[in-house]
Amino acid sequence: MKCLKENRVQGAEGSRDRGAGVRHKLSVIFMSIFYVLSSVSAAFAFGVHESEHSSLQFRMDAANVKMNIVPEKYIKGKAPDVSLELTNYMTGSSVPDAEIYILLKGTGDQGIQSTHADHAMSQPSTDNVIGDKGLDFGDSPQMTMGIDLSMFKKLQPQQKAGTYAVSYPLPDKGEYTFTIALKSLGGKKFDEPLVYGGSFLYTEASNARLYKMLFIMGIILFSGLTGAWILSKRKALNMSAGQKMNILDIPPVKRFLKSAWFQPVFQIPMLVFFIIIIIAGLFDVQMGDRNIATLLMWTVWWAGIIFTFVFFGRIWCMTCPYGAVQDWIQRLFTFNKDFPKPVRNVWLSSFLFFGLTWWDSYSGIVNKPVLTAYILLGLFAAAVGIAVVFKGRAFCRYVCPIGGLIGIYSMFSPIELRNKCLDVCRQHKVKECVKGTETSYPCPMFQTPMTLDRNNYCNFCSECIKSCSQDNIVIRFRSFAKDLWFAAKGHMDEAYLAMTLVGITIVLTGEMVEPWHMWMDATGKIIPFSTLGITSHASIEKITSLTTLTIGSLIVPSLLLAVTALMVRKSTRPESLLSFRETFVQFAYMFIPVGLSMHLAHNISHLFKEGPGIVPAIQRTLNEYTGTNMGEPDWNVTPLMGDEAIFWFQMVIFIILNLFSLYAGYRIAVRYYKEKALKAFIPMAALAVLLMMINVFILGQPMSPRHSH
Repeated sequence: MKCLKENRVQGAEGSRDRGAGVRHKLSVIFMSIFYVLSSVSAAFAFGVHESEHSSLQFRMDAANVKMNIVPEKYIKGKAPDVSLELTNYMTGSSVPDAEIYILLKGTGDQGIQSTHADHAMSQPSTDNVIGDKGLDFGDSPQMTMGIDLSMFKKLQPQQKAGTYAVSYPLPDKGEYTFTIALKSLGGKKFDEPLVYGGSFLYTEASNARLYKMLFIMGIILFSGLTGAWILSKRKALNMSAGQKMNILDIPPVKRFLKSAWFQPVFQIPMLVFFIIIIIAGLFDVQMGDRNIATLLMWTVWWAGIIFTFVFFGRIWCMTCPYGAVQDWIQRLFTFNKDFPKPVRNVWLSSFLFFGLTWWDSYSGIVNKPVLTAYILLGLFAAAVGIAVVFKGRAFCRYVCPIGGLIGIYSMFSPIELRNKCLDVCRQHKVKECVKGTETSYPCPMFQTPMTLDRNNYCNFCSECIKSCSQDNIVIRFRSFAKDLWFAAKGHMDEAYLAMTLVGITIVLTGEMVEPWHMWMDATGKIIPFSTLGITSHASIEKITSLTTLTIGSLIVPSLLLAVTALMVRKSTRPESLLSFRETFVQFAYMFIPVGLSMHLAHNISHLFKEGPGIVPAIQRTLNEYTGTNMGEPDWNVTPLMGDEAIFWFQMVIFIILNLFSLYAGYRIAVRYYKEKALKAFIPMAALAVLLMMINVFILGQPMSPRHSH
């Protein structure tokens, strides 16, 4: 039988062959570029400058003193260098000709006790500079006393003017006090040495840098091997140029997907993972930055799962323990009713997602382990109840708070499951993929491969692959974001969710940057809170923030699109080819990359900066509950990426996804407006660029840690 779909035709002639060859070459080039970019970005992330010293600043007489210890972490057998940089506190110029001494003592040792011992040298912050955390900058008088300098080490002048250093062996890690004695400064001699003292914590050097290197090398190696494997399989299958590769043509992959344990091998570990989160949330310490429940759930899982939507579509739903519980229960008992028709859409899922987001903004779910556990338990109860009453994965399709979001973002994925040949589906009457067989189940997401033209609701569960007697299912790669302009029909519920996600990601990222409180104070002045009897600053800021989230998510983005849709209608008169509603719905899909870009950028910051915090949290949990000795947790974790690397990584994401947004908008305009495409495209492109500029502005602000909110 001859299949009529052009992308499956073998032996095409003429210009089509040439076009296919070009597409094949472009796909290889794109894969190569992707690999190089991933390698370069990973190397850049690893190579970002990280200060190897911590610093303390204070003032002695007329000099500002900056004290550095290199290396900042204890390394057995290596004596650290202690250096002091002296600059004139009035002019900022270097201060030469100083005679200066230092004494370091462990806190348990007997020695000179400084009256300034409260001026502790804290551990370094993200940028490893400590200058205003309770330190003395000279407001307190310097102490002079008759002391014996015989135990002190003299700092020697260095090549850089005003810098003095000495190598000072330290016997072990731990807390040390330091005492600095200044005998002369810039030619001025003191009758008694000027003394300044404090303390610092000298901890063992972390393996974070090694782990980071191994992590990045693993990414580069994995991406390279994956690309090589794909290209080798294309060659082994004797595919013609331009032909799309069917992953199911690889026998081991097909056997794996058709096996009975394909789903359980992923679902069971995920179920255990969620049970651990629930137990830790209920019974462990109720500190968001110490409990593995909140760190695993919101910093690691939620930040990382976004990337699965981008690259693998809705595959998470196949592994999800909530979906697994529904499947297992329904194989035992269910009333098998149809879900109510009025809510067979993503409206309910969308508003549940917004409700949870609103609740988190109000109460800080990400910081509260017990709330995290209660939410997971509540979702389990809902999934079980719905599975008992309704058929299939009705909870996943219509109710799950992130189900709609996953579906929308999965449209961007470069992997798709489709029918191989439409004519085969049309002429085959049995439709096992819909009804199931003795060895397979009906599609739990209520999809029919014959009509499947978008990724929104396919979770790659492989039931249709097992059941199709015609071997007419393919899983293949395609261009990113193709569903945004290729799908046959748009839907208002999806369109509204796409715009709502744009607003949510912008506002939530705004909440995570340092100027947010200033912005809320300015906004709060517009609202007459005093007239309403609200005087508490905390209450005013909370109400203002929640109001901003509500209006900025549910109203403003859709209103902006509606106004732009009216402009499109006006610019394409007298006979605009789409109604106002259709214009709104169809063009809403081009804004999915806008919301996705902010979602990715926002979570990259959390994942790479706060994600390593899971290591000491796991150490603490294992030490406390298993009796094992995993070492003392070091809560001063090193981010996987520095701030500058993260910022430019985010900007690269914005640029790439903005191009996808504009391209999708152009393809939509061409599809529906033909010769008037440019007039329809320009207003929508302007709105997309405006939203991206807002994203860039917000991400350019200093980010506050999630668990400090």
